[in-house]
Amino acid sequence: MSPAMSPATSSETSHTTTPPRRHGRVAALLVALTASVGLVASSGVTASADPDDAPGTYRNHVMDNLADAFSDPSIIRGKDGYWYAYATQTSMRKDNQGGPWEDQYFMPITRSKDLVSWEYVGEVFGPDNHPEWRDFATTYYWAPDVRYIDGKYYLYYSVAGGDKNTIALATADDPAGPWTDIGHPVLPYDYEDKVVNQIDPAVFVDDDGQKYLYYGSFKDGGIQAVHLNDDGTEVVGDPVQVVGARRGEAAYVVKRDGWYYLFYSGLGCCAKADGAYPVFVGRAKDPMGPFVDAEGVGLTGLHLGGTIVNSPNGNKWVSTGHSANVVDKSGQDWILTNGFDRTETDPSWGGRPAVMDRLDWIDGWPTVRAGQWTSDDVETAPVGAWDAGSDFTAGLRGFAAVGAGRWTTGTDADSGTYARPVSRGADPQLLLPRSAPHGDVRLEADVRLRDAAGRVGLVLAADGEDDHAVAWLDASGRLSVELTRHGVVVQKKTARLYDGIDLGTWHALTAEVRDGRADVQLSADLLGIPLAELSIDVPRSWDRGGAASTRGSGEVDNVGVTTLYTPVTEKVADPEVGAELTEYGEEFEDADLDGWSWFGPADGQVAGGEYVWPTQDADFSGKGTMASALLRDAPTGTYTVETKLHLPITDAPDGRSQAGIIAFQSPEDSIHLAPTRTGPSRQVFLWIGRDRDSWPEMQIGPSADTMWLRLRHTVDATTGEHLFRAATSRDGEHYVWGGVWHLPAGKEPRIGLVSLAGKGLTAEFDYVRFSR
Repeated sequence: MSPAMSPATSSETSHTTTPPRRHGRVAALLVALTASVGLVASSGVTASADPDDAPGTYRNHVMDNLADAFSDPSIIRGKDGYWYAYATQTSMRKDNQGGPWEDQYFMPITRSKDLVSWEYVGEVFGPDNHPEWRDFATTYYWAPDVRYIDGKYYLYYSVAGGDKNTIALATADDPAGPWTDIGHPVLPYDYEDKVVNQIDPAVFVDDDGQKYLYYGSFKDGGIQAVHLNDDGTEVVGDPVQVVGARRGEAAYVVKRDGWYYLFYSGLGCCAKADGAYPVFVGRAKDPMGPFVDAEGVGLTGLHLGGTIVNSPNGNKWVSTGHSANVVDKSGQDWILTNGFDRTETDPSWGGRPAVMDRLDWIDGWPTVRAGQWTSDDVETAPVGAWDAGSDFTAGLRGFAAVGAGRWTTGTDADSGTYARPVSRGADPQLLLPRSAPHGDVRLEADVRLRDAAGRVGLVLAADGEDDHAVAWLDASGRLSVELTRHGVVVQKKTARLYDGIDLGTWHALTAEVRDGRADVQLSADLLGIPLAELSIDVPRSWDRGGAASTRGSGEVDNVGVTTLYTPVTEKVADPEVGAELTEYGEEFEDADLDGWSWFGPADGQVAGGEYVWPTQDADFSGKGTMASALLRDAPTGTYTVETKLHLPITDAPDGRSQAGIIAFQSPEDSIHLAPTRTGPSRQVFLWIGRDRDSWPEMQIGPSADTMWLRLRHTVDATTGEHLFRAATSRDGEHYVWGGVWHLPAGKEPRIGLVSLAGKGLTAEFDYVRFSR
């Protein structure tokens, strides 16, 4: 089937982005907020990066001159060349506590040319522009997820309030709006409300045109995946659970090297004092799963997997989850999350700003900053400008027409100014940048077809009129790459696109040229969702980049060439455990327990070379019986403590019975690493709260009935805080190193064992060993 063709409309009026009209009382409020917290109230005025930062750098959080709260971020690069970011409903103020309704920003919208300097451009909804099928004054709008589909911007979002959470959809012709809700929820009310929290949507469009919706949070139904209809407006068929019970939320899906990667965030989204919210990932060969982690452990079932992408690392940022990915102009991936600055004195629940860091892909798995995770210092900024290229706002300056005809410009409401050929000849018409880098580069162009007569493409390399390599789209629904020498095609590869694709709307053609090989990708919106991919070798000496058309059929925009990013190929090393400190260890060979003492009543006993300890119906909250802890003094400075634990959580009764290793200054200032049962799931947590509730603790590696647990202690040289990094293993050899938590400076933490949070299990500890 030939794709539907949409004739483009040209105009002589330059395009400018116009934010949606605001209700008068809300518009007036912008003036006050601008004065009080530096909110930029009008389009075209940029909230700059920190002026103290050197050019080409940035520091988290990325909208620090614009907004204090920008939670659950979603991002897309619009066809006008700006990156647009969207967030959960907020007052964008530090003093937000939900706030009066007139203070609210109903999914605020910001935009940037470089991913560092941002400006406010509007909001998705307001009192005069909102879904009519819900009462506006009692409804919350959370967690937007933006996509570009068939020439429109689609914004899926969570509708919350009372007991009626669901997923809805608004569309717009421009990423700044105005946005129009489709008039009904995408998920029916109570679709699975008893077992699935119907929030946090993410949409993926596969290369066969099939649309998928991912949604869910911390109920027993976990995260679900379901098909959408062709319009993306309703679910089709039955959902499939892709992340297990009480494990995570905030799904986000990309496709890379034939794998579907499902990102999601763990517990602790909204707790400043003790929130974790790590980002995990699994991958599958099918968008409906089953997804597994890097150890081959599935994301559903009793003992849940999940490879850590980002987690607290001991600096000021905590609760850094709910992720969205974006690519800069060099081809480097970046990840946006939201988090809390734990050093601030009184940020409210709503004060979760957006933070951004480099996302590296190493051995087939993503990780933030090679495993260093969220940054709090000055970092190298994303590449926000082409080395050569144009959005054609300034006409064809910097480009030369090569071949059969000349080019001109037009404008429309979506892309602004674009370029198009004048000649209707059958020979390729090339538009090449006059000065572009050679060698390894990233190439890009937004392309569309005006009619079915010809082709439009991205020039991969060229050496004059008759020698070129081009990635072509044609109206028959194919992507092809052709190498032409002396006017003759000498090599060609072709991929069929899905039936019904509308190439009369903008699509992004990109290519990474590395070591003479061009890897080409077609997508709708540069969000890691390829519709087709092809590769071809190109001559190293030919010039790079540009656009192409035949028969005057093509229109192009955002044509650029940028030096290709250098990928990071090695993760930071896991901590070195070092030599055993035998004077601190305990093998439980006798009942003497020299050097150990109890906080609270003595409990458990040495038996058969183990410490055997039934779980207590107690914790450290002070709300009931105070738990006991078997403790000893620890070495000073850097050390690692390890225990081998058998705790039969596979068949555990429903509850929070747990046992593990503890770092203890007091009941208020203590953390412990322990596996437990959480409803249908079994998980390992670094427990940073004092009670037995698993919210908002930090998840680590997969659990098992027999586990090896480690805590590595260091001291922050600046603050004096005691930092503890957790690790888990199911075989005693391969460890998953998770996030870091902190205890106050000053008092030396003691180290020991706990067995607590509900009767019903018996913990067996083989040993406690210290190493340095």
